[in-house]
Amino acid sequence: MKIFVISLPEAKARRALIHEQMTAAGLAYSIIDGIRPTATQIQSSGYSEHRRLVRYGYGLSTGEVGCFLAHQAAWKLVRMQNEKCLILEDDAMVSGLTPSLLECLRHSPYRLIRLAGTFKKRHKFIGKTTYAKYWGDPAGTVAYVVAPQEAEKLLEKSSSFYMAVDDFMEARQLHGVHTYARLPYPVRHSGEDSHINDRNRPSLSVAVRLRRMLVRIPIDINKYLHRLAYYVL
Repeated sequence: MKIFVISLPEAKARRALIHEQMTAAGLAYSIIDGIRPTATQIQSSGYSEHRRLVRYGYGLSTGEVGCFLAHQAAWKLVRMQNEKCLILEDDAMVSGLTPSLLECLRHSPYRLIRLAGTFKKRHKFIGKTTYAKYWGDPAGTVAYVVAPQEAEKLLEKSSSFYMAVDDFMEARQLHGVHTYARLPYPVRHSGEDSHINDRNRPSLSVAVRLRRMLVRIPIDINKYLHRLAYYVL
């Protein structure tokens, strides 16, 4: 299975650590350069500031837009490879990854498989397997396996985007892609501060909060119904 690691060019220490881990695990990988987009790049990226402000009341940060663009670049490579690939971020701790596990994931019937999560969420195993569905969003995109069919759907539905990339990937009501988890997670976050934590959420007025609530009611109902169907069926 091809492995792609997203890493900013200047993140030398992170690149050294991921290289050390991957070498020890006997896993080959390729680097996808992370992106710190300029204002011009953001304008031409497909990011919709207007939709973001209507739904959330504040914009994505430059780092969050760059993160989304880097994962889009990864999905394009998966589509080109025409086979399942593993996408990692450079702050992943991969002690649980092995060639035999990757082979199992390659043959799994699931086409978007989370291998790490930020938050603990209620979940249920699928039969007697190590794969699970979960209720709620564990968040984070530090490690996941994605098939080319799912990468194509994610690309198609993110030509215009307003969510952070992990929120978008969990928004199955938008793209029809169902995420599963391989538990226990074989990858964890290093605990380092994220390179995209450059958002300064503003204090929102009562009017903005009220508008956001009204706009999000039908969106949240739709999300809940899709989540319920995915979790129960």
